[in-house]
Amino acid sequence: PVTVKVLNSYKYQRDRSNSMKQIWNSFRLAFSMYSIIPARQIDKTKENTKYILCFVPWVGAVIAFLITEWRIVHPYLLDYEFLRSVVCVMIPLLLSSGAFMDGFFRTVDALSSHQPRKGKLEILQDSHSGYFAIITCVSYFLIIVGLWSEMPIDGWPVVALGFILSRTLYGLSIIFLRHSQTSKCSLYVPEGKAKTAVAAILILYTAACAFFMLRMNLTVGLACLAGAVIAFLYYCWVAYKHFGGITEDIASFFVQVCEILIPLMALLVYRMPTDFTSL
Repeated sequence: PVTVKVLNSYKYQRDRSNSMKQIWNSFRLAFSMYSIIPARQIDKTKENTKYILCFVPWVGAVIAFLITEWRIVHPYLLDYEFLRSVVCVMIPLLLSSGAFMDGFFRTVDALSSHQPRKGKLEILQDSHSGYFAIITCVSYFLIIVGLWSEMPIDGWPVVALGFILSRTLYGLSIIFLRHSQTSKCSLYVPEGKAKTAVAAILILYTAACAFFMLRMNLTVGLACLAGAVIAFLYYCWVAYKHFGGITEDIASFFVQVCEILIPLMALLVYRMPTDFTSL
């Protein structure tokens, strides 16, 4: 009996050590893949990516924090709303190292090709950007800069939480939505109890984002949540109708669409004839 207890204790300590190592590796891999924050490069294996989806929203949290701090600092540095909005756009782009923009451009290229499903999936695997992706890139940044330049200063913290929410929904979609035949998203989906734990954490993140958005400003928060829901439904429609399921590029496409619809919906509320934002 003593030997059995010793062996069980040893096994427990070993399993705990392995789990902590997997969590730490997933943390480092999340920041090395989805941000410019320095993190030691490690191999992208099934074990190392076991909990990676839990940490992708953390990059969004850093972005939200920096934009919120920029809201406080910028009046002392800049006099023009256009320049402040450019910084708001550049913070997520530079901090995330454009991790989702590449997939966004490929998906736009595939959709604009109007080819059969097989042809669109082949375009997703092409590293070259087509002319329509370049046009969309310019249009995207013009629109997002315009939205931030028109955004009232008290709406920034609510909208900034969208960077966490978009990445949380990104993770949930990879876990729960059907993958296409060419998708490599299964690498990020753990098995067994780990999958349940990751899904539960992401759902908790989603609930927390919704709670704080509504707590800061009920009307603007509802508008931002509506924008996220619309983006997610559009994402599902695009993925299933045109590609037969999601891929990492299409999931990246969703993040960028979500991050333009959230400020758009918030701004629509602010521009309503009746002032609902005081609720």
